[in-house]
Amino acid sequence: MQRVTTSNRLRAAAALLLAPLAIACAGDAAEDAEDTAESVDEAPAAAETSGTPEGVITDVREIAFADELAVDLDAMEETESGLFVQVLQEGSGPPAGYGDEMGVHYTVWLPSGSKVDSSHDHAPPEPLEMILGSTALIDGWVEGVTGMRMGERRKLVLPYDLAYGEEGRPPAIPAYSPLVFEVELAEHIPTGEG
Repeated sequence: MQRVTTSNRLRAAAALLLAPLAIACAGDAAEDAEDTAESVDEAPAAAETSGTPEGVITDVREIAFADELAVDLDAMEETESGLFVQVLQEGSGPPAGYGDEMGVHYTVWLPSGSKVDSSHDHAPPEPLEMILGSTALIDGWVEGVTGMRMGERRKLVLPYDLAYGEEGRPPAIPAYSPLVFEVELAEHIPTGEG
């Protein structure tokens, strides 16, 4: 891994988990997002918080995840913030901490099983380069990759408030949508700051 700098490549990679997730899903994404929004509307309402639209489920434990995502919240560790984490493959070496340079492969899905984006689908398929704690990314992503070791793979379930919140990222990510990630730490340069 080349040392990460504030190059065009880093800015582009950082942007992957900010606004362009929606852009990466051109074509069928709008249709998938509408289908997901409709299935959320059809689901029974969970306990609502004030200001939450009627019929929107905000508790990830009440979401019906697609079978192919193999989400078992009971087998996952829930953090204080509400993030769910499951280690799929152990890694080795020092854990990633703030200030560390990292390259992370990822795939992200909506609860319906619709793929939103994947670093493996990019040309070329390169991991997202980031500096943990400095690169602006969604909260659940930052928390979910913190502490990973080289080669480690994790499944993350981000509640909507640790993902894109009440607004979502239309058309690909509906409002109030939780996200499911599989992440793998492919590159790691510890800085000793974390």
